Amino acid sequence: MEDLKPAQAEAQPEEFKGKGIEAYKRMFSRAEEACTEARKLAHRDRDWHDNFNDDQWDGEEKKVLTQRRQPIVTSNRIKRKVGFICGMEQRQRSDPKAFPRNPEDTDSADIVTQVLDFIETETRFDNIASQAFRDMAIEGIEACEVIVKDGDQIEVNQLQYDGFFYDPRSKKRDFSDARYLGYQDWFDEDDAFDMFRQRAEDPKEQEKLDLELRSKLESSYEEGAQDEGYEDKPYSMWGDEDRKRIRIACMYFKGERGVWCYVYFTGGGILKEGVSPYLDDKGQPDCAIIAASCYITRKNERFGIVREMISPQSEMNYRRSMALFLIKQKRMWQRAKGILPDDASETVSRADGILTANGVQGQDWGFIDSAQEIAENFNLLQEAKGEIDVQGPNAGLQGRGTEDQSGRAIIAQQQAGMAEENDIFDTHNDWKARVYRAKWCRAKQFWTEPKYIRITDEENAFKFIHLNQMQPVVDPMTGQPQIDPATGQPAMQAVPGTELARMDADIILQPAPDSITLQHEEFTQLADMAKSGVPIPPDVLLEASQIRDKTKLAKRMKEEMGSQAKLQQAGQQIEQLTQMLEQMKQQLEQSGGTDKQMEMAKLQMEAQKEQGNAQLKAAELEIKKGELQLKGEEINLKRGELGIKAKESELKQADLALRQMELQTTTQLQRDQMALSQQQAAETRMAQQRPQPQPEAKPDRTSDALGKGLEALAAAMTKPKSIVRGPDGRAIGVE
Repeated sequence: MEDLKPAQAEAQPEEFKGKGIEAYKRMFSRAEEACTEARKLAHRDRDWHDNFNDDQWDGEEKKVLTQRRQPIVTSNRIKRKVGFICGMEQRQRSDPKAFPRNPEDTDSADIVTQVLDFIETETRFDNIASQAFRDMAIEGIEACEVIVKDGDQIEVNQLQYDGFFYDPRSKKRDFSDARYLGYQDWFDEDDAFDMFRQRAEDPKEQEKLDLELRSKLESSYEEGAQDEGYEDKPYSMWGDEDRKRIRIACMYFKGERGVWCYVYFTGGGILKEGVSPYLDDKGQPDCAIIAASCYITRKNERFGIVREMISPQSEMNYRRSMALFLIKQKRMWQRAKGILPDDASETVSRADGILTANGVQGQDWGFIDSAQEIAENFNLLQEAKGEIDVQGPNAGLQGRGTEDQSGRAIIAQQQAGMAEENDIFDTHNDWKARVYRAKWCRAKQFWTEPKYIRITDEENAFKFIHLNQMQPVVDPMTGQPQIDPATGQPAMQAVPGTELARMDADIILQPAPDSITLQHEEFTQLADMAKSGVPIPPDVLLEASQIRDKTKLAKRMKEEMGSQAKLQQAGQQIEQLTQMLEQMKQQLEQSGGTDKQMEMAKLQMEAQKEQGNAQLKAAELEIKKGELQLKGEEINLKRGELGIKAKESELKQADLALRQMELQTTTQLQRDQMALSQQQAAETRMAQQRPQPQPEAKPDRTSDALGKGLEALAAAMTKPKSIVRGPDGRAIGVE
């Protein structure tokens, strides 16, 4: 129970009515009370599997063996059996496959498969599923919770057996008939307070909420003081006041009209409750906990495959320990007390022991023969080993005793060994399929915004797909994007085929068969047939092999075969020309032609031969050109990019020079205007200071000169400019 905080809880409907804290505690108590005995046996199964500190012997047995000086021997075959069957589960891992429900849903099914692959990688579900499978093999139950955190982050949290509880009246392996499922764990009081603290803007309201939460947590101590765990603590205890530890339970239950609801509670009160925020594929509230059990009794007690191995394992430990004890210890008899010392048996058991006896051996004292008893113990030990060996995977399934057998014979033997284990694997695969369906439902519900995910189709090849892609809504009348009157922005709509909420498919988990041995045998047979002269194409041999990246090799082989076909065709043409020349030569010789005719025929033959050689060389050059074409295109692209960058740099420099010229021209114009204004002002002052006779009226040429100057300046500014370049082709100025 890594995160008890409610994940993405939506607004709850007003008609929701909880059951009350006492009802929740009563449901939890009934579940724990009904499973008390089954839980003790499950803990024993786990101890026998782990065998930490020789836990397959209890304390009383160890005490007796120590007093008897009998060795405590344990040969843990249970762990090896469970480890092998867990390894089989890991070897048979397979990805989910989505199939369309309608002909038009083919593309959607591919996207569903890709989304599930992405979620599987992000959540590391393969590892979680393997750990859950081990729990089911030992304790008998595997469970997980599929939730959403931080808006759209899907998580799969494995639930430990000690924390999981369920409706004791459930009779199905997949718990589909259970009315409630849940899990519990212990937390520090401060951590629990931070997890369930509600935020409020008003300080007084915040203080009120904090006091209420503290009251619920602290009142749990009134239920009794205890530490976390199960074996030595009643299920009715909720707090440990000395260590400030509080038990918190999360439970999903069916409320009114069968609607799934959730609640977080402790002994002091309800921390959070409401309708389940997660929806199933039909849009109804769903239980986030998915569980399954290995075997179930008529009393609804769940257990795993370890339970049936404990008895033969116990007998094997006892027989082996007793056989070693009888071999090491020497049992003795004496006619009367005092003939042998009290430590006589211990003395003769030592390698350097020396026994002093008051009597004659065979008459007054002697040894008890244990050979028959030792032999019987060894026989029973072998039977115990055989009993535990036939349970679970057999020798053929483990790869033992299969030497010099064909692949089909090995597969048949392994399939016979898998017959007993099909039940547990079928249950586990069904549990995985339900988890994949829940993950897809979470993605449909919470992945509503545009999102990119990376997928990998082949080895070292990946691509990105765009989910919930948006595009503007186009007005069919005007062809322009429509504007949303509420926001003033273009109205958006989902691109067809990318919206997850509208997709659905059938998710099927197909177990991968172990066909490596059969595939190797078939490839060996094909290779032997090819060696014996049977015309088997190379691509067929490559397809039947187990070589990595054989798809790329097949593509490369096809390209090479195409090139060889061209060369072979050219060679055939040369061979045909050579045959034609030979025929012409024979005809000329038979007709008794002149030397000139022979020479002309010879020249024609040589010319045709040269033409054939030229065609052969042309074919070779064509192949080389095809290889160099890609390199040439890459070089041209790089040259083009460099040329574009050089042009951009030249344009920037030319623009900068033009701006400088305009600035200089404007500055000079302003200076001329200021000088002209100063000159006119000076002339006016001088005319006012010294009076002169009235001159004859002459036309004022000043304004005309000023106008002509402005016209010349404007013509110079509007004149087309050209960029002046230096010897290296770069722009150095404008004229």
